[in-house]
Formats: sequence, structure tokens, C-alpha cells
Amino acid sequence: MTKFEYDEENDEFICPEKQSLKFLYEGYEKERKRKYRLYKGTECKKCKFSKNCTKRKDGIRHLKIAEFSKERKQLAEKMKTEEAKEIYRQRQQVVEPAIGNYKENLGFREFLTRGIKSVRNEFNLVCTAVNLKKIWIYSNKNEIIRKRNGINGTFHFKKKIVDRIKFNRAKKFQFHNR
Repeated sequence: MTKFEYDEENDEFICPEKQSLKFLYEGYEKERKRKYRLYKGTECKKCKFSKNCTKRKDGIRHLKIAEFSKERKQLAEKMKTEEAKEIYRQRQQVVEPAIGNYKENLGFREFLTRGIKSVRNEFNLVCTAVNLKKIWIYSNKNEIIRKRNGINGTFHFKKKIVDRIKFNRAKKFQFHNR
């Protein structure tokens, strides 16, 4: 399809041999759950390259264009710029690992409740679980370090946790929310 040019004015594609593929109809693929537009060649039978261009028995080239393919192409071009690559690198470092953790490790792929308030509460529970896990890991690491150094710092660490919880309560439990 990359060798085919789109004529927006006439809503048709032009093949490398300068023949047109006219719009035929819009359809829907149930398996992929997406709309598409089908274009059909008009002069394919007369073309000397038709055997290389299509595998169809009737020798007529068809193009199935997915919905939003124009926008996808524009986005692909935009993503080639250095600025876009840098922004995407930052996103990979900050957002994607957290979302990936929620989805893959915690199995949190969809909300079970309806309404903004209820969904927010559900997400806060997920964030609380993540934060408790982080606290648990942090406490175990610190306990191992203290034992290795011969320091009994359990009281000091527990005080840190209590102080942290009080601080977060003051912030309306926004410990790990986005």
C-alpha cells in the first residue's frame, strides 16, 4: 500500500502504474473489531503487472484500508522526530512501568464499579496495595541491613512508617495516586 497514493479529492487510490482504485464500500471486521474501507481497481485486467500486484483469481486489485490509517501514518511520521522520541523515552520510564505493574502483576485490567467516585475508590485500593507492597519490601531490606550492621532499628523504622501514614492521611491518601 505504500506505493499507492491517495487522492483525497476523488476518494480513490492511484497505483504505481497510474491506474485508479475506486471506493467500493465500508465494512466491519468482527475479529479485529474495526471498520475498514474497500477500494477496487478499475483497469487491472489490462495492466501488464496485475499478476505481481494481486493474487486474486479475477486479477483485480483490492485495497482494504483500516479506519484511522491516515492518522496512524501521521503519528508514525511524527514519532520519527527526535523530540517525539525523547518524550516517548520519558513516558517509558515514568508511566508505562506503573501501568504495566497494575495490569500484568496485579491483574488489574478493568474497573468493576461504575461512576467516577466509585472508580476512584477502586483505584485508590489498588494504589494502597501497591504502596503496602513497597513498604513491606522497604522494611525487609532495611531490617536485613540493620541486622548485618548489628543495629536494632525496628522501632525507628516503624516510627518512620507511622509518620509517613500520618503525612499521607493529611494529603487525603494521595500516596501513589496519579
